[in-house]
Amino acid sequence: MKTKIIAVTGGMGTGKSTVSWMFVKLGLTVIDADELAHEALNPGSNVWKMLFKRYGNAVMGDKKMIDRQALGRLAFDDEAERKFLEEIIHPHVKNEIERKIAGFAKSGHSHIIVEVPLLFEVGWEKNFDAVIVVHCTMDREIERCMKKFNLSKEDAEKRISTQLLLGEKIKKADAVIDNDGDLEETRVQVERLFRRMKTGKFPELGQ
Repeated sequence: MKTKIIAVTGGMGTGKSTVSWMFVKLGLTVIDADELAHEALNPGSNVWKMLFKRYGNAVMGDKKMIDRQALGRLAFDDEAERKFLEEIIHPHVKNEIERKIAGFAKSGHSHIIVEVPLLFEVGWEKNFDAVIVVHCTMDREIERCMKKFNLSKEDAEKRISTQLLLGEKIKKADAVIDNDGDLEETRVQVERLFRRMKTGKFPELGQ
């Protein structure tokens, strides 16, 4: 049977990583696009060199590591800078995802989960057999963003506003995980979806 490649996406504070972690606990392989983007910033990489050329020490932290908070402020305060960053980082991430998928598929994995925060924004959804959207209320999303990224409410709202509305993502989803409650409620939904995967009932298309 062909390996099923399933994307997990959602809003900035909806709990994508929590859901991905639960899939890992159930034995599935997860590829994290954010982690690959962070690796692209390692000192001496091609991406790092382009960032240093454009911003110099303005985005450099200790030991020439990229200061991701400084980079984030640049990206979210200026649309042109955000587009520049996307144009140099996204191709690297896409290539790494494809490389990892090929390796895991060759090893016989039946399902591979790929966590991609900006899946719809960058138009990658057609590269996957199915899409899972993780959602919660806007108030909860803002609250989690403030805590996770140490942001003011205004800055959290600004960052969330740069992404496709969560309601639009849900319309495009093959499955939706409600992460507005406690972890146990989320776990029940993830395990239910996992059982559908293992019995060949998710995704329904392409069987």
